[in-house]
Formats: sequence, structure tokens, C-alpha cells
Amino acid sequence: MLRGSSNLLTLVLCISLSACDLVRPAGDDRVDAQTLEVALFEGGYGIDWHVEAAESWNALQPADGVQAEIWGDPRVREKLKPRFLRGNPPDLMLTHYMPIWLLVTADKLVPFNEALELAGYGGEGTWGSQFVPGTLDTYQSDGLVYGIPSAFGAWSCWYDARQFREHGWEPPTTWQKFETLCEQILASGIAPLAFQGKYPVYAWWTYVTLVQRCGGLEAINRINRLEAGAFRHPDAVRAATLLQQMATRYFEPGALSMSHTEGQLEFVTGKAAMVFCGLWLYNEMKESLPEGFEMRCFNIPAVENGLGNPRLFNGFGTEYFFVPKDGRHHEEAMDLVRFLVSKKQAPGMAERIGVISPLLSGTPRELVAPPLQSSLDMIEGADGIFAERVRELLIEWDFQVMRPGLARLLRGDITPEDFCAALDDGLTAAANDPERIIPPYVPYDPAAFGEGTAQ
Repeated sequence: MLRGSSNLLTLVLCISLSACDLVRPAGDDRVDAQTLEVALFEGGYGIDWHVEAAESWNALQPADGVQAEIWGDPRVREKLKPRFLRGNPPDLMLTHYMPIWLLVTADKLVPFNEALELAGYGGEGTWGSQFVPGTLDTYQSDGLVYGIPSAFGAWSCWYDARQFREHGWEPPTTWQKFETLCEQILASGIAPLAFQGKYPVYAWWTYVTLVQRCGGLEAINRINRLEAGAFRHPDAVRAATLLQQMATRYFEPGALSMSHTEGQLEFVTGKAAMVFCGLWLYNEMKESLPEGFEMRCFNIPAVENGLGNPRLFNGFGTEYFFVPKDGRHHEEAMDLVRFLVSKKQAPGMAERIGVISPLLSGTPRELVAPPLQSSLDMIEGADGIFAERVRELLIEWDFQVMRPGLARLLRGDITPEDFCAALDDGLTAAANDPERIIPPYVPYDPAAFGEGTAQ
């Protein structure tokens, strides 16, 4: 897995770029020796539930034991990078877009394997055996698991069931039916699709799903193996074509200039009939839902003559916890994660902040709102999940190649062929970088998921 001898230097250079952005969070150098410092990304789920759950964990500790203290910030990544440089990171962190594989290669993270062999807090069997298959794969290499997901992600299309009933519309099962539905919505004077246009990455998961719908899991395997030509393949180009046609024909006017909350507000106020998003949508927008709004979701439809099984969905672990090796309380940090991500705590997490647990049968249906019950219907009726790994492996590619390219594709400024060629060239350059860390990949077996012939 390790390439070259200068990965630690690369890590230092990478994180030092943000040193000037340092804002000292609560604790930092002043954290008491008996404090388990936990730093969280404060996004759509907030941190209130985590704080309260950590207090419950604190109550279980011996009188002279460590006590968890949590702080959160939307810019937690910028605050943590210089702390890694100084050698005093928090004991536990949940953050996005850190150079995780550089940290792994530099021996700056502790694997969770021993903790995964322990019994879970609640439920039967070991903690590791309780996870939905595939959710521990993102940060696993050489048999070692470096990140634990605290939530389950699923990408789908959301709609207002009441509005659909009033107009006689039905959730589509094929892409052709989806386009027909969009035309019907347009004819009614409503925009078919809202979009979070200031953040074009929101279209990425739709694109990845369309790649699978067009080319099956083998198309996802080509991308995950970082194969030359993976994005130039006709399946990937066809998916980009469908995505661009959808954006240019059916996005609400002005959507490409809207923030995520602005675009989603257009959806919940009925100005747009649908929006593609993850499971966090309900929690993020629930305070803005008008009376009678019936937020529901459906899986992305099958593509005609595609090789992909449409009963699969783009699913993945999210909100990952990591234990920095330079932290002081490794064992306690892992025990806190085992407590937070548990059958015991999953019901409260679902009820309070609408999180679907990454644990098998971890989310009681009766404790989540109808929008999330709808997502459980999709999840429980699926044949399995799939995900791409390149964004987590290639952060620079993500921000410097993929996101700008998506923005141009959605505006219609470039052709699908040019978009895919740019993705491919960037992927090849990254894969051929001698300092790049490329963990082994275990490919999906298309036949095991009912693929191999046109659906």
C-alpha cells in the first residue's frame, strides 16, 4: 500500500497549507489530561445529539476515568489540519475531506479492528458483525479498518406525495418514464427539479448511479480500480449525457446559482416537484416543511437497455469517526465510538436527528418520520448497495477536476465526451503519481447482484 518514502513530508506540506487558518477550538493545548477531546463536523445533523449521548457515556466511566468533551464547527477540517502538524490532534474526530490515506500511510491513525471484535452496545454478536455489508469498506486497507461510519447514506429522488396525487403523477421506474414525468410537470407550470447549484457535487451521486444503471457494477469496478479509460467508456459517457440532458431541460431556472438550502427550499415550497439528495435532506429541511407536505423518495430509475440492476442503490457509510494516533486516549475513544454507533443508541439517533443507522436493522421504523420511513422502504427492498471510492482517495481530483467539470457539464458548456475525458485524464494522472496511496480494491461481483444482461 505504501508508495515512496516521502509520504510523511507530503502530509506535512498538505496540512501546512491551512496552518494560517487556525482558530483554536475549545480545549486544544489546554485540554485537561483526563479529557477525551472530540471534534465534530457540525453540518445538517448538528452536534446536540452527540453531546447528550457522550454525557450518557461519561456517566458509565469510573470516577477517575476520562470524560468526553465535544466541540463542533462547520470548518472543523481547517482547524484540525494545523493541529496534526503540531502533533496534538483531538482524541477523536468526525470530519470530511481530510487526507485520510496520507494519515494512514504516515501512521497517524489507529485502526478499529480490536474494537470491532468486541461485543456491541446492544444487539447480538460482535460490533463489527452488526454493520451493513459494505459500510466499513471505505477506509479499509490490508484488513485494517481506520474509519467507522456513524450514519448510513442513500441517494434517491425526493418528491411530495400529496402533490403527485393531486396531479395524478407516479414515481417512475425507468428513465424514459422519468423524462415523461418531467414533461408532464413542466406542462403543469411547475419546475420538475430543484438543484443545489452552488455545490455541483450534489449531481455526482446521481451521475454515479446512472453509470451503474447504464453499465452495471462492472462500470463501477472500472472507476474504483482507477482504470485508464474508465470514464471514457461508453457507459460513463452515456450516463453523463443523461445527466446533462436532465439538467439543461428540467432544472428550475436559476437553480445553478442557488445554495443547497435555497434549492431545497424551492422543493419544499412546491416551486419544484423533485430534488435529488441524500438522507440528510429531511433533517436539514424539516423546519421549513409546510403543513401537509408529504416528503417521500424513490430509487433512481432503470435506464433502458442498461446493464445495471435497478434494485441496487447508491449507498454508503457516512459521518466517519477516526482516532488520531497522536491523541492520548485511544481505547476510550474507540469505546465512545462503539457506544455512539450501537444498537443501543441508534433509536435515539433516528428519533432525534433522523439518522439511518449503518447497523443491520438498527433503525426502528416507528421512531423515524414518514420521509425516512420512505427511505427505509427503498433500502429494505433493495438487492444491495454500491459506491465509488475515487472522491475519498483523490481529494485534489475531486475539487480541482470533478467539481468544476460537473458545473460546466450541468450548464451545457462542455460535451459529455469532454467532461468524461477530463475525469479520465485526471484519474490517470493521480493513479500514476508515485506518492499516491492506492489501497487494494475488492471488486463487486455483478453476477451476484443479478447483473450481466440488459435490464
